[in-house]
Amino acid sequence: MTDELQKKIVWQNINSSKEKGKILTGKIIAIENEQMKEELITCAIIDFNGIRVLIPATEISEDSKNDKKLLRNMMGAEIKFIIVEADRISEKAIGSRKKAMERLKEINIKKVQVGDKIYGKIVGVWKKFIRIEVIGIDFIVKAQDLQYGYVEDVSKMYKVNDKIKVIIKEKSEENKSIKISVKDLLEDPFKNIRKDFTEKGEYLATITGYTDNGIFANIAQGVDTVCILPTWLDRPPFPGEKVIIKIYKIIPEKRKIYSSLIKIMGSDASE
Repeated sequence: MTDELQKKIVWQNINSSKEKGKILTGKIIAIENEQMKEELITCAIIDFNGIRVLIPATEISEDSKNDKKLLRNMMGAEIKFIIVEADRISEKAIGSRKKAMERLKEINIKKVQVGDKIYGKIVGVWKKFIRIEVIGIDFIVKAQDLQYGYVEDVSKMYKVNDKIKVIIKEKSEENKSIKISVKDLLEDPFKNIRKDFTEKGEYLATITGYTDNGIFANIAQGVDTVCILPTWLDRPPFPGEKVIIKIYKIIPEKRKIYSSLIKIMGSDASE
């Protein structure tokens, strides 16, 4: 295919989007300020097959504002949009993700039911939460609602454009809304916690973070213990280090396990 023919097809898609509402897809590659109608607007820059598409920050989502904070955490995300303005001479177009999302929601809300397990796409990642796009609706899901156990940094677990499975918990056709859950698809590790761990037992653990009085240590997927540091310790263990902990209290109903540090692996010091 020649470059001229390729460009012609690209512009056919852009015009079809502008005139008929065809939904297009492109990746956010930059953030720039653009002068629009005597106002400086923050925009996400989309590379649509060689054509620059500007999407104002306020057209990214229902909760977005004219600033760069949201866009920075969506950098690299593949997003859907509809063209609202296009200029072939300057080879520039203006799009709206909000319009594309509204159309997707209108189409897809009728297709899903409570209990359905479907895949969403991660379009934004922060330290303590992610933004998931599901059937044309954005959801902010916090770290504690993504998995069981302590999560220090969500961005180390998820990346933009990752697929993530969710379950539909509630649906309102009247309000065109749904509620989703990621965590409800996972098995609760505390369900049989006393079969897997015992009080006075010693276990290998990985340090995941710090509390005011000690550390968090992960002893199994979704199971963290609050670990007290002993007085003989010359330094606290670092996140990621392997340690041996001794459990002294398990409280399943409160989802709590308390322990004390016995040894830092690789160190001579121990209880």
